[in-house]
Amino acid sequence: MNIEIMELKKDLINQYHVENFLFRMVKESYGLDYVPEYHYDIKNLQKYYLKPQKNNFYIAIDKDTDKIIATSGIRGYDREEIIKDRKYSIDDTASIYRVFVEKEYRHHRIASRLIQKIEDFCKRNYYSQIYLHTQKDSYGALPFWLSQDFKIIDDTHDEMGTIHMEKVINRDLMNISSVNENKKQIGTLILNSF
Repeated sequence: MNIEIMELKKDLINQYHVENFLFRMVKESYGLDYVPEYHYDIKNLQKYYLKPQKNNFYIAIDKDTDKIIATSGIRGYDREEIIKDRKYSIDDTASIYRVFVEKEYRHHRIASRLIQKIEDFCKRNYYSQIYLHTQKDSYGALPFWLSQDFKIIDDTHDEMGTIHMEKVINRDLMNISSVNENKKQIGTLILNSF
């Protein structure tokens, strides 16, 4: 297999029909058509992945056929939802999105290569941890994420079988973030005491 993984650029979105690929994967994986509250980022890849400096999107191309065969996206944690006792922020936590691999290309370490690109990107952009959520019935997803050293932080037991996971990629940065947060809290306490 001659697979090339590359950062998505504006001109590649149409060249490789990335939006169509993603919606086909969503349909095959979850049986869903476009649902605005879940898929808004697919409709505007530039806004959510290309323009923000600390976000990115990767595509895998089969160079023999010149077709897109896999994707993965990363962006700062922008959800308002609080997961267990975690304090995720857009500054220190990255979120993984849209990891899909065509069925006939699975089990060839393509997703692992995409995740390595994501982790390298996150380290260069000073994220301390990576968050993701997956579903129990998503083929091979949970074993894959566990094999990538992600830890389960919450099994929601909801109707979709949602599992929240995280991976610490830079404990030193987490400690700095905690120190900075503590300094802010101490500063607020001091100001409020006067």
